Amino acid sequence: MNNIETAKDSDAKVFIDEVSNIYMASTYYIFKQQSLINQKGGDKSALFGKPFINNIKNAYESKFDKKFPKENRRLFTTLLKAMIDVMEDNRTLIYDDELSFKGLIPAIFAFQLSEKLRRKGLGVKIKFTNFPSSIRNKLNLPDLWEVTAMENFKRYNEKAYFDDEATLNGIPAYRYFVPMKLERFCLNCHGIPKQNPLNIGLQKSQWSNIDMTGFEMENWQLGDFGGGLSVTIYKKDFLELEQLCELNYISTFACHFFALE
Repeated sequence: MNNIETAKDSDAKVFIDEVSNIYMASTYYIFKQQSLINQKGGDKSALFGKPFINNIKNAYESKFDKKFPKENRRLFTTLLKAMIDVMEDNRTLIYDDELSFKGLIPAIFAFQLSEKLRRKGLGVKIKFTNFPSSIRNKLNLPDLWEVTAMENFKRYNEKAYFDDEATLNGIPAYRYFVPMKLERFCLNCHGIPKQNPLNIGLQKSQWSNIDMTGFEMENWQLGDFGGGLSVTIYKKDFLELEQLCELNYISTFACHFFALE
């Protein structure tokens, strides 16, 4: 591997780490706003457009104790635009006062965002996954690379894993996996019946172990391994446009314009 390739791989590692952090900040914000998402009526403008992105930036800086990355890269601007689009796609659902639970939880947001990026042809895939025995959405089942990463995390307690020699569907890709331990808010769905918001005000004999999304609660505890965030970016997609932008073969305006298509 020559020095240019090494530098590109290092750059990709920094980039994919920042993408995962931006994404985690967005899902953290989505969870914290469940009461706003599910309430009847009221001002919900904080969930759309520029206010939504500003709130994600605030969540990022609060959660990771550092400044939000500069939006000077095509994939950053595309990711943020896709987040806005996902929320806009759900506008009617969010304002449907006949539904007390809209179902727009972090995992659903993740799936819709990944699909939005796929349709843009960016070669970026983002998903929450876990071991096959623990996964709820079968569309998020792990592949062999992800299973191996999770096994290593449980065995060696690593913080994150970046692989610059991986593939996805036989195509060379940068792959990144961040393990997630269950935080307190995760237990509303994945904990025990006592933590189920649907059981508030009910006698213990009336408690249900079915959470608000319709799945059986796993009885997991705070700090348990909860799977993780898997981010994949095809090398070709990352390297080609990044190089064009850096060498000014196309203008900075064009780099951002392509992101908004």
